[in-house]
Amino acid sequence: MLSAELRKSVTDLSRRPARTIFTVLTLAIAVASISFFAVPTLIDRTMQDEVAAGRLADVTVAMRPVELTDDQLAGIAALPNVAAVEARSGVDARVLIGARRAPARLVGVRAFADQGVDVVRVEQGSFPGPDELLADVQDANVGVYDGSTGDTVTLVGAAGERADFTLSGRGRTLPGGEQVQDENVVVLYAPASTVARLSGEPGYGELALRLDDPSPPAARRTVEQVRRELATVPGFDGFTNLPSIRAAGDWPGKADTEQFAKLLGVITVLALISAAVLISNTLSTLVAEQTREIGVMRAVGARRRQVALVYARTTLLLGALGSLLGTLLGIALSSLLARYFGSTYWAVEVGFGVDLRVVLASVLVGLVAPPLAALPAIRRALRVDLREALEATGSTTGGQDAVDRALRRAGFLPRVMQIGLRNVGRRKRRSLATAAIVALAVGNLLAVLALAQAATDSTKASWGSHLEDVQISTSGRAPFDERARRTIVTTPGVAEAQPVLKNTVELAGREAFVWGVEPDPLFRYRLAAGRWFTADENRDGEPVAVIERNIAQNAGIDVGDTVTLATTSGGARFRIVGMATNQQEDGTALYVPLRTTRALLDRPTGASAYWVRTDSQDPAAVDRATSLLEDRLAAAGYEITSEIRYVRERDEVAANSSLTTTIAVLGFLIVAMSMVGLANAITTNVLERTREIGILRSIGARARDIRRIFTTEGVTLAVVGWLIGIPLGYLLTRLIVRLVWEIVDVRLPVVFPPGNILVALVGTTVLALLVLFLPVRRAVRFRPGDALRYA
Repeated sequence: MLSAELRKSVTDLSRRPARTIFTVLTLAIAVASISFFAVPTLIDRTMQDEVAAGRLADVTVAMRPVELTDDQLAGIAALPNVAAVEARSGVDARVLIGARRAPARLVGVRAFADQGVDVVRVEQGSFPGPDELLADVQDANVGVYDGSTGDTVTLVGAAGERADFTLSGRGRTLPGGEQVQDENVVVLYAPASTVARLSGEPGYGELALRLDDPSPPAARRTVEQVRRELATVPGFDGFTNLPSIRAAGDWPGKADTEQFAKLLGVITVLALISAAVLISNTLSTLVAEQTREIGVMRAVGARRRQVALVYARTTLLLGALGSLLGTLLGIALSSLLARYFGSTYWAVEVGFGVDLRVVLASVLVGLVAPPLAALPAIRRALRVDLREALEATGSTTGGQDAVDRALRRAGFLPRVMQIGLRNVGRRKRRSLATAAIVALAVGNLLAVLALAQAATDSTKASWGSHLEDVQISTSGRAPFDERARRTIVTTPGVAEAQPVLKNTVELAGREAFVWGVEPDPLFRYRLAAGRWFTADENRDGEPVAVIERNIAQNAGIDVGDTVTLATTSGGARFRIVGMATNQQEDGTALYVPLRTTRALLDRPTGASAYWVRTDSQDPAAVDRATSLLEDRLAAAGYEITSEIRYVRERDEVAANSSLTTTIAVLGFLIVAMSMVGLANAITTNVLERTREIGILRSIGARARDIRRIFTTEGVTLAVVGWLIGIPLGYLLTRLIVRLVWEIVDVRLPVVFPPGNILVALVGTTVLALLVLFLPVRRAVRFRPGDALRYA
């Protein structure tokens, strides 16, 4: 049997079922948003299964192609700490998709039936034979190539020759899928003999190792042992880049997932703050309208503590309902989000799952938040003098302060609209709370839209730094030389070409990139401090560098400091002469004189790429010049890839748009929550004033008059909320941009487009009218007698 206190709580909730339902929905959405924290865990579980199934490498080393026999590979596999080794070859080519040439990368597999590391697994079809290719599943998932089993694939090889192959099916590896995702290149798998035939270079350019002890110190020792073992092999002259050592539990794309999860965490915090405001407003209303009942309970002997426990129990009931619904909704939502991200970014199917830690946190927040939110309202009600509490009627007359006087001066408006405006000032605390609900929605909407615009502007600014129209690159195994330079500059349509030498290095324990460039590069650098290096410093090969601000701030480096870079040739010291605000390589690039870089890497005339400016910036002209460059360099025996600036900029803007759209959709959950809160506030307002509606109808007010009164009041509150939301949105924008920098190490500009403010105004007004529809419709349907008897 229920106690009197519990019956009182149940009665309070059932007395206004609409308000109770809205409050529970608000709390449920807030609790469900906590499920965002479960998304990376669910994805990680699936990806760890992929790591195990694909036997992901612990260490990968790159070299110029070296022919290795089975006995030599067995010797490497027998080294201490080596559990398995896999030799791979590769060649960059172009695949014909209709009339377009798309960059492609062929990965040569020594023996598909006997793979020990980075296993290529067939998803559809079969392993490729001598004249067949296997497409990576990410090719179709990302949209770079969607061929079907049995299709003919035409490749343009290193020498410019065309070769037709049959597509045997689709397969997957995590490293191959990452290349598709990051570089927008078509990844295809083939027997190693096919790759050697296309490249004209037999041998393997990569070794993938699985280790018994994958810790970094042990991995580095093992790499050194492998280097010594390979030193006895004819043709081996060292590794072309730093070894890639995978951290324990890591997988391709995990860092990006964790960074994105942190942004989801920011959205979750905003959702919880919004929910706290909404729940506090609702519970304050619930307690305030029962001031007289509180007085009666105290008059018959109830202590303040007993009265407080009654309402604490009521809020716990609300919390239990919201927690139950929100937790179930959150489990479904997190599974759906994890499945969406898994299929979109890694072409894996993430199954239904539960993160118990997140479930417990959801339940705890759902139970604890409502009593805490209601505590200030309960304390205010208990402090009311007993006589005032007993005389309370729940209605409020207009005040005489400046706001009320200002509202009364709107005599130019129709009478019913004046009544609606004055109603805004009758209960200022509630009106302000309702406006705050709208302000939260508007502020979050403006911040999310600004974030999307900032990401797009940042991408355009990054590519706007490039003055070339196309970048022609070659792999490390055959760098461009003087003959390649002559071929490029004599190609019809080429106006200017500059050599660039890029290499991966390590700076203060972080991955960084050295760009060896000319003193006056086809690149628009933007200095925040210091200077650019001079032509004399380039001529003399001075060890100076201009560092990008992102990595400089993360590593605590300033202009004038001397830094040590770890390269494949050992350590090298550079003096920092400038700091740039550019965002190349995600803000981790160092710009070094070209001659200095060539000396560091022992490539006196080498270049890993050429920046090419064409005679015309018309896309068709750039495409023609690029095709000619590809054909002439391929005919000369160079293995090349091309990157057309306008195409890459377009693709990155589209990719950022997809990501920010996802963030925006999640941010709209806060807007939805705010709209539920607004519906709750307006519905409660209509119910509380049912008797007033009866009086108005009794003295001749028509249904449309009642509708205009409440519509005026609702739209006024929405516009006030919109005005408050503008500065709030700007502050949230700055906060989110700051958090993106702190969490993701990406510096975005602070943008706040005026057009978004107008979009928010229109959206706020339309949503307010939609939210008003049902409660106002209910109000105008009251018969005067029923309204006057309403309790």
